[in-house]
Amino acid sequence: MNIYLKRLLVAVLLILLTGVATYANSDELKIGFQIKPPFIIKGNNHYFGVSMDLWKSIADSLHTKYTLVEYELPELLEAIQNGDIDMAISPLTVTSSRINQFGFSQPYYITNLAYATRAEKDSGFVTLISNIFSIGFLKSLAPLLFIISVFGLILWSLERKKNSDQFRDGVHGVGDGIWWSAVTMSTVGYGDKAPVTPFGRIVGIIWMFTAVIMISGLTASISSSLTVHKLKTEISSFDDLRKSKIGCIPGSGTSDLLDRFRIGYLDYNNVEDGLVAVENKEIEAFVYDDAILNYYVQKGRFHETIQVIPSSYSKEYFSFASSKYELIEQVNKALLGIIESDEWELILKKYNIEYRK
Repeated sequence: MNIYLKRLLVAVLLILLTGVATYANSDELKIGFQIKPPFIIKGNNHYFGVSMDLWKSIADSLHTKYTLVEYELPELLEAIQNGDIDMAISPLTVTSSRINQFGFSQPYYITNLAYATRAEKDSGFVTLISNIFSIGFLKSLAPLLFIISVFGLILWSLERKKNSDQFRDGVHGVGDGIWWSAVTMSTVGYGDKAPVTPFGRIVGIIWMFTAVIMISGLTASISSSLTVHKLKTEISSFDDLRKSKIGCIPGSGTSDLLDRFRIGYLDYNNVEDGLVAVENKEIEAFVYDDAILNYYVQKGRFHETIQVIPSSYSKEYFSFASSKYELIEQVNKALLGIIESDEWELILKKYNIEYRK
């Protein structure tokens, strides 16, 4: 091969290698983001959070420098599309409309749609009375009454001839048997009625041991139905959103979902404004990402007044975004190495985010 041709091929190869490594060795990348706790949190003159920590690890892996620029969501999306920034590291939801405008990295966290709604506590007495007459309580009580009656009837049939003073004939005698069965089960032990026949005493022993086994489970079931403080929510399913006054952040992945299903909502600039609206009864629910809603409710002043209800209806994939696909390819290699390591689990736990494999 001609020596000049060899030199030309080497030069071309060096140019290609230099192009691949451009972003890894560039002087400085411009990184855009939106404040979105717990993924991007603003502290005293610095930023931190799940996405910020992840990006710092990626940048270290790529040996690249960067500057941070804060945006609101609409401006951030525009900056990505126009190429004004090299990459957006806010947790952006991958949607069909966005993927036609710019590229996404591998998802680094999967969350679900959720809705925050008011959680009101009933007074103890009102809840107790209403639950006593509830279907759940009756369902728990009915099997117990049935078994008490069965053992009472069996004992009465065995005792009524030789122990007629305690177990009378007719309806009154059946009542005597049920009374004995209930007293024996509850271990009150009045002693006013007791079997005297051999078979009656055998039935009595069987019932004593059976009652001990049964009473623990049935008591727990009845206690659950008689919970004194019960949280009541106005929204309990995705379909309830259609007939409710709800809020959302326009331009978000959640708003895209609501638009797709033609569910109307009021616009709010951020999560905190939406939760305040729920608390003030301006709306019935605020719809957004599960992880972010839980962070605001648990860390803020809303934990006693607002409940976050998760929905399995829609999964949302959080990714970085860029219009520079060569950079995305480089970032993906570093990103996958981090989220498949123990480091990723530690980052999530640091911000009390559920770790999902």
